[in-house]
Amino acid sequence: MSIQTKVDQIIKNLGSISIQDFIEISNFDSEGFYNTENNDKISVKGHFITSPEITPLFGYTVCNQFLEKFPKPKKVHLLELGPGNGTLTQDIINFFKSHHISIGQITLIEKSIYFQKKLATKFSNKANIYENLSQIDQKNDEILFIYSNEFFDAIGSKQFIYKKDTFYEIAITKDQNLYKLIYQNSLLSDFLKEYYCSYDFKDGDILEHSNLMLNILEEIKINLNGSFFFSATDYGYKKISKKNSLRLISNHEKVNFFEQFENVDYSFGVNFELIKNFFLNFKPIISTQKDLIDNFLPKQFQNTNDDETLKAIELIKGKEFDDMGSSFYNISFYKI
Repeated sequence: MSIQTKVDQIIKNLGSISIQDFIEISNFDSEGFYNTENNDKISVKGHFITSPEITPLFGYTVCNQFLEKFPKPKKVHLLELGPGNGTLTQDIINFFKSHHISIGQITLIEKSIYFQKKLATKFSNKANIYENLSQIDQKNDEILFIYSNEFFDAIGSKQFIYKKDTFYEIAITKDQNLYKLIYQNSLLSDFLKEYYCSYDFKDGDILEHSNLMLNILEEIKINLNGSFFFSATDYGYKKISKKNSLRLISNHEKVNFFEQFENVDYSFGVNFELIKNFFLNFKPIISTQKDLIDNFLPKQFQNTNDDETLKAIELIKGKEFDDMGSSFYNISFYKI
C-alpha cells in the first residue's frame, strides 16, 4: 500500500493527521522513504548526500574532537546514532586503527530496516546493530564515544501555531480531493506555554515540538554513566526559530509539500538550544560545522596542497554545497 493511500485512510477515519505522524509514516513506514529497497538513499546517485559521504575528512575531524578531551584512550566503545550507510563509523574505525586506538565495541542505532541490512553486510559480525539505545551493553573499561551526523533532523515533530495566547496544532486534512493544513485545538497548549515560557511568542509564530526527540534525548542521558564523549552534527539553528523548518528532498531537489508522496526525505531543522538545555550539566558547546572543521581537522590536511582534498574541505565547510559551513551545527559535551 502506498504512503499516500495510508495517509488518505487515516484522514478518512480520523478527519486529519498530525504533521509528526505524516512524517513518521513517510520516512519510516514499511513503504516509507528509509525502508524501500528500490533506490539509493544517501549518495551522489541517491536523494541527498551528507558530509561523511563527501569525504572521510569529516570523520577524522570528529575523531580529533574526541581526542582533544581523551588524548590517550585505552579502549573506546563507538556508538553511532542513525549511521545510514555506515560510512562515518568506517572512517572513524580507520582513523582509530591508524592511531593504534583500541575499539572495544561498535554499536549502531538504526531504525531503518533497509539500512540495518546494509550495515549487517558492511560490518559483518563486528558491530551490534540495534533499533534503540535500551539494547546497548556498556563496559566499565570503555570510553563511550557517541556521535551522529544528520540523525536528529529525521525525527518527526508536531507543529503548532500561536494565536491569542494559545497553541493550535497544525494538521493535514483533505477537502474535495485537495490536501490542506488546518489548525486544531490541542490539549498540549498549556503544557507548551509552560515548557517554552522563557520565549516571547507572537501571533503567527510556529513552534516545532517533538516528544519523540525528548524521548531519545532521555535515552541518551540514561546511558551517560561512565566516561563519554558526545558529538552531533546536523542541519538546524542555535536559537528556537519560531518558523516552519520542514524540508522535503527528492533526487537532490527540494519539493513542495503534497507535490509527491513517494521517494521523499522529510527533515526538520534541529533545535540545538533544546539539546543544549537538556544536557546543560555537561556544559555543551555549539559551533558551526565550519568552525568544527577549522578547529579539529587534522593538521596534515589543513596544510595540504592537494586540489581534491582542498575541494572536499571547502564543500563541507563552505557555502557551495547546501551552505554546510554555516547552516549545519555541531554540539559536543563530555565527562571524564
